[in-house]
Amino acid sequence: MIRKVIYEYTDNEDEYKSSNESKSYEFKYNSLGRIAECVRKNGSDASEANLKYTETIAFDYTIANEIRIQNRRIYHDGTSSDGEIEKSTVMLNEQGFATRITFPADYVGFEYNADNRLSKIDNTNTKDDYDKFWITLGYTDGLLTKTVYHENYHEDEVWEYTVDELYPNCYANDKFNIDPNGFLLDIDDDYQMLYIMRLFGNGSKCYLEKIDYEMDSEGRPESIYTTPNETVHENYTYIKYTETVHPVVYAFDNNGYVTTMSWNEPFKKIHVDYDVIVGNTLKRPGYPEYGYEYTTTNERETEVETNKNRFFFKFRASKAH
Repeated sequence: MIRKVIYEYTDNEDEYKSSNESKSYEFKYNSLGRIAECVRKNGSDASEANLKYTETIAFDYTIANEIRIQNRRIYHDGTSSDGEIEKSTVMLNEQGFATRITFPADYVGFEYNADNRLSKIDNTNTKDDYDKFWITLGYTDGLLTKTVYHENYHEDEVWEYTVDELYPNCYANDKFNIDPNGFLLDIDDDYQMLYIMRLFGNGSKCYLEKIDYEMDSEGRPESIYTTPNETVHENYTYIKYTETVHPVVYAFDNNGYVTTMSWNEPFKKIHVDYDVIVGNTLKRPGYPEYGYEYTTTNERETEVETNKNRFFFKFRASKAH
């Protein structure tokens, strides 16, 4: 059984590493070997106080075909969420897989295919149409190869690869009592833990070996120029991400259990110089504080650094696994 999972993110984009992140998941079990509690700790290196906390997720199996969940946070500054304990209820089918998770205001439904693999996440039972979405999942010979994110008023987002692309080594996903793929898939935090706990059916037969992780590059900063008819030299530096699909690398112990899972996010740091030619027409007539209209010219880009950010998971199991 898994005892602890440690996650670390190393940010190499700035010298202060202000976005470094670490967290851990510690699992505790009841007498029947079911996960009774997960203690999730966000590291003290979090950049903001509201991200520094310990969250205890408790699972109550007292009622048949049902799991009652309570989430409670204690922040590192000593404050707690005692008055705001989050509660939800998971309904299970005859196979013990989640069919619905109910919150105070709404619920999310889950459907399965003939092989008892998760085929749909239905989040359309909300009051606001703009919050409604559903995800469909497709498989090839028991291997997850496609997800489609559907949302009202937006085009579908499709994630699809061949078996050879996603599973070149076909690492069997049958060792741990948890599913490491749950840490890789883009699943809402409200029910990600259900996937990790293998409550969403049989799951993909192998470990995913690629992950889509696309970051937006920063654009040119917007400036206000309040002096007309001048030329100003400007510069800035931005991050250009060179790949959006990253190979996931696994390490195993002598018994075939995953010990680490990691991937890198390559990027280039680009320095930009350019000239701003300020005109004499106000952007908003009568409001000089909004500045004058301008154009840019003589833009030059220089690559100043090539580096990568690192995502790393470490799995610790009990000695007898």
